[in-house]
Amino acid sequence: MTRIAVRMEIHYNVAGCFRSPREDIELAKYAVESGFEGVWIGDHFLPWLDNRPYTHHILPWFGALMAEVPDVPVGTAVTCPTVRYHPPVLAQAIATLDNMFPGRFELGVGTGEALNEAHFYDGEWPDWGTLAGMLIETLDVMETLWESEEYVGYDGDYYDYDPIKLYTPPKEDIPTHWAAWGPQSAKCAGKYAGNLTTVSSPDHIENLLVPKFEQGLEDAGRSLADAEVMNQMSAHFGDPDELAGELRAAGEHTPDDTELDNPDPRDIQRAADAELETISDEELIDANNVTDDPAEFVEYVEELEAAGVTRVLVVSKVGDPRDTIDAFADHVIPEF
Repeated sequence: MTRIAVRMEIHYNVAGCFRSPREDIELAKYAVESGFEGVWIGDHFLPWLDNRPYTHHILPWFGALMAEVPDVPVGTAVTCPTVRYHPPVLAQAIATLDNMFPGRFELGVGTGEALNEAHFYDGEWPDWGTLAGMLIETLDVMETLWESEEYVGYDGDYYDYDPIKLYTPPKEDIPTHWAAWGPQSAKCAGKYAGNLTTVSSPDHIENLLVPKFEQGLEDAGRSLADAEVMNQMSAHFGDPDELAGELRAAGEHTPDDTELDNPDPRDIQRAADAELETISDEELIDANNVTDDPAEFVEYVEELEAAGVTRVLVVSKVGDPRDTIDAFADHVIPEF
């Protein structure tokens, strides 16, 4: 891995499933005022876990956010643009946001999971190869519409459109980040998006994802020096025993990937609750970066930076997220 040294950016992910839409706006404002350099949100129709109380629609939320929180990049972490959305309609919505707030919107995308998309898919939920093919075509459709000043049609394996155009165009290029956990996705991230986003350990990022990502970049004639590698980092500042108890009481545990094809968050919650019974508080604390010592946050961000990560998205699931934001503002962000 070769990369020109870049400064680590620390952004905040409100998640979009723990608080009301208005509360997430206020939290985003607090994070930016505290020194975080960007705001992100997940895009879910249903939450991963039934105990999570919210999933708001991101497009109206972004309009309010960008009007109230100026001058920082914002983005999806992540959205699946292939099933719930018609790609040209989503392209129009994003173009409208960029037309109003140029150069701020960034599109994080993933191939999708049954939880959010199967309810809107006609037929048996497809395999990853099909989903990846759909995402590749979707990005092509959207980028074509963003770049064209004339009517353009599309004839693909998954999407077919008569000639159309966007009359409200974006004013800037829209950066795209492909979510990856495995080698095939990481290579696609480089080849078709140019940026990588993940939720992985430093070792996994350095040893598997970044090398495959760099292969994809090379296939597309791109350079790692010009790419972003983003990683979402759970972080919780406070009393570890209390926060571990909150995680357990809230059923906050993401089950193994055996649940990726499960469309029902009630079933996933039951699987999470069953797994939580086998997990110690120490394991919960370690998995969710729970600490009362902000130096541990600094150490983990340094490990991510050494693995090739250029941007960290901080998210808190329990506790008062402002305590974690304050810990980062006072002790972590100044180190980077």
